[in-house]
Amino acid sequence: MVLEVKAGSIAKRSLVTIDEDASVASAAKLMGERDLGSLVVTRKGLPVGIMTERDLVKKILADGRDPRSTKVGDVMTSPGVSIEHDQSLSQAIDLMNKRKIRRMLVTENGKIVGIFTQRDVLALNMVCLHCGKEIGSMLQVGSGVAYVQCECAARYHTDCAKTIVHCLDCSRTLVTNVIYPDPSDTMAG
Repeated sequence: MVLEVKAGSIAKRSLVTIDEDASVASAAKLMGERDLGSLVVTRKGLPVGIMTERDLVKKILADGRDPRSTKVGDVMTSPGVSIEHDQSLSQAIDLMNKRKIRRMLVTENGKIVGIFTQRDVLALNMVCLHCGKEIGSMLQVGSGVAYVQCECAARYHTDCAKTIVHCLDCSRTLVTNVIYPDPSDTMAG
């Protein structure tokens, strides 16, 4: 089951960091350039916390503070909420819900080694855009779960793709081998 995988198995290992003495404006610029919702904050090269979009809104914009003169260390969340890499994903999700956070730092022996977000968790499960049923976990794909993925990233069960032919999201051709349903299987039959 997907929720029993280890939290470390879905964590992104390449952390984008910023020093706690940097300005919030420079952090916001870096987040915008990299299309990120958070940065790991460091002190002397070691991770000490996290700064998120929510920190920018609540602690800078809502308070009317100047992002050019406010340091990242003044608005970061420290210590960031974390879970050990060998804990299960279900434990991580439970902690995220309890703490009302969207990002989870992953540690190994107490050292921050990765991060994952709610979006990363949602991406583990694939749903067919045509029938709405689960295709299977991204972790199961290597074990033979069959699906068709359009260029726009919409996914379909293989049989659903052969029935609808064109992507429901962008209209691109999905397959050339069309299967027409038996009239008795349709509403008109």
